[in-house]
Amino acid sequence: MAEFNLVDALGPGYLAALEQLPLQELRAKRDACSELETDLSYLRRLVQARVDLILAVVEARKAGVPAPGTEDLVERLPHILGDHERDHGPGRLPTVFAPTEGAQASLAARVEEVLPSERLGSLSGFSSADLDELLTRLSALEREVSQERRRLHDILDRLQEELVRRYRSGEASVDALLS
Repeated sequence: MAEFNLVDALGPGYLAALEQLPLQELRAKRDACSELETDLSYLRRLVQARVDLILAVVEARKAGVPAPGTEDLVERLPHILGDHERDHGPGRLPTVFAPTEGAQASLAARVEEVLPSERLGSLSGFSSADLDELLTRLSALEREVSQERRRLHDILDRLQEELVRRYRSGEASVDALLS
């Protein structure tokens, strides 16, 4: 399959004529979308980690305690990043757990554009207005990524429905999977 990206998957023709696609191609589309979902999930985690770090600085200021420095942030990182519940979603078990290195770089670039990694250690030096601006921009990116993921989940559901339909109707057989 040629270079595949989110624009391809979310495009209007991606689900066209599913019933006529060969089974192998249908599975390839599903697998490609699953990889994209893993990529978007990774991106969303990167965004949320930055939001959580900024909120830790904001909360420290509101409590009147010194803003955490780099060492303190690193020490508190497990608590900061683990301090919220998993959001509700389809609960899919991913088949791929991390994006490829190439995908990681391009995904990280979307977050780095808003808040570069090298500035994370100096968050306590940001003004409250700058932190608010970063939270606004990161929250907008998180919403955008979440919307992309929801649309991709809808596509994955449609691809899976077509696969299930074929197995139920006898057009595809489990025996073919084993050979």
